[in-house]
Parts: sequence; structure tokens; C-alpha cells
Amino acid sequence: MPENKEANMVIQAELLDFQAINEAIRSAGNSPVEIHGCCGQRYIGDGLADQQVEIFGTPGNALGAYLNGGTILVHGNAQDAVGDTMNEGLICIDGLSGDATGYSMRGGSIFVHGNVGYRAGIHMKEYGEQKPLLVVGGTAGSFLGEYQSGGTILVLGLHSKDPVPVNNFCGMGMYGGRIYLR
Repeated sequence: MPENKEANMVIQAELLDFQAINEAIRSAGNSPVEIHGCCGQRYIGDGLADQQVEIFGTPGNALGAYLNGGTILVHGNAQDAVGDTMNEGLICIDGLSGDATGYSMRGGSIFVHGNVGYRAGIHMKEYGEQKPLLVVGGTAGSFLGEYQSGGTILVLGLHSKDPVPVNNFCGMGMYGGRIYLR
């Protein structure tokens, strides 16, 4: 007997702005959503909870800001401020991520296959039982974990010719949390 599986909603993003994309995501309820042709639209998935969004392309700034338990999977790169002030949930990027990835995270996890830009994990903090996690498979730009007060940042430096996986001023003003460099 065939499996009774509900098909994912597919959004063709080429001609849509972020408001139309987010409205379509929310209209799917808790059903999974695929976004194809994403090219720099900002604020995708902001404030989502209990929903899975799979993106094919490059989402713009503030992807998954204020995320409250959803899952965002990106097949490509992402621009700046991924996971800005997220509370919980999961963001996985199968590419690179721009500056300020994980800005002010209070919980949840962000996994980046490649590199992140400057100021990743800036103002990252623990909130109650929430302990944010940022894992970077490649390298990180300067000011990693600046003013960090909680959570964990792990930089693996995989496929890098540089023996140090982070640029200058790692942990500047840091007063809590953990940073591990491989």
C-alpha cells in the first residue's frame, strides 16, 4: 500500500518579495515548505515555530531571525545575520554564511558547512535553559564571539590551508560561553 505522505508546498521565489514568501510559508501551517529560486530575499522564516523550510538558492539578510523552534535548511550560501536573535530551532547551511551569523542567539543551533564572515556569534547568550550552538565547518572572520556571554561556538577549519581557523580579535569583550577552535 502506498505511503500517505503529504506533498511539500513548493514556492517559486524568483518574482516574490520576502513578505509574499513568508505569507506562503505561514499558509502551509505545519507542513514542510520548499523554496526554489531564492535570490537575496531577506527575512525569510522570521519568527517561525514548528515548521520545516528547505531553501534552494541564496537567502538574504536575517534568515530565521527570531526563530522559535522551526528548522531551516539551505542548499546554497546565506547572506548576513542568519539566526539573528533566534530562541530555538535549527538552521543548516550547506555553503557559506555572511557576517554576524548567530547575532544575539539565545538558543537553538546553527550549522554552517563552509566559512562565516566577520562577527559571527556576536552578543551570543544563554537564556534560561537555552544554550545556543554555532558550528562552523570552515573558518571565521574577525571578531568571532565578540561580547559573547553564553553558548558555544565551534570552528573546525576544515579544508583550510591556514593553521588558524579564525581571523583577528577572536572573543573580544567575551565574558561567558565557550569558543573551541580546531
